[in-house]
Amino acid sequence: MPSAKGKSMTALFRMVSALAAILASSVLLAAEPLLVAVNNNDRPFSMTNERGEQVGFSVDMARAICKVMGSECRLVPTNFADFIPGLIEKRFDFVVANVLRTTEREKLVDFSNRIWRSSSIFVGKPGNIGQISKESLKGKLLGVQTGSAQEKYLRENYTAVATILTFPSNIERNNALTSGKVDLIFGSTVSQYAFLTTKEGSFFEFVGGPIDGQGLGGDVAIPFAKGRDDLRTRLNAAIEIILKDGTFARINNNYFTASVF
Repeated sequence: MPSAKGKSMTALFRMVSALAAILASSVLLAAEPLLVAVNNNDRPFSMTNERGEQVGFSVDMARAICKVMGSECRLVPTNFADFIPGLIEKRFDFVVANVLRTTEREKLVDFSNRIWRSSSIFVGKPGNIGQISKESLKGKLLGVQTGSAQEKYLRENYTAVATILTFPSNIERNNALTSGKVDLIFGSTVSQYAFLTTKEGSFFEFVGGPIDGQGLGGDVAIPFAKGRDDLRTRLNAAIEIILKDGTFARINNNYFTASVF
């Protein structure tokens, strides 16, 4: 077993190596600000506080990563469905949001190392539905975010029995539930938990358990256009540093009661 001193030296060496990788590759990036897409009004990932400032888990993560990379970044609030097209069309340099790394997406863009983990779950009125099944969802109106892995799952499994309504953001999806336009909403467990902790969400509950199969859970990472190996190096090095120096934990604890990594 390595000693505590040995572990500390290994961690220090990894941080120094990560910083060296950032500095060594910095000359490969253009001088212009990096354009970083983040969620558009999507609690807890991105929202506007009482002072009119843009905050949120994704927003804070993006700023921390850019700071470590020593890069000027401009955040671009964007609807989820436009993340991947925006990268392919080179309208963004990278995306910091709740984007699962899936086989289908890896055909279109590249990804950094993991920045957190995700699963998916339904939310609805207490006692409305017990367990999730084709029988229990028959005739129901299901709300989901446009372009998400959750939308794909619903269309592949429940189109024949339920009506699927899509919304540009999770905020609009949540509003559809509180206004009675849908019976259930389906999304990442992290975003659903954040909704349940609000005044509006307090009237609802998780329905069924978390689902992490069929592309509904796994690693959330930073997508960027293919061929940007320089950017991959800098992003992975920055992620390594914020995980080791406590930055990730501080950001995490501002929004969640347990680590999402």
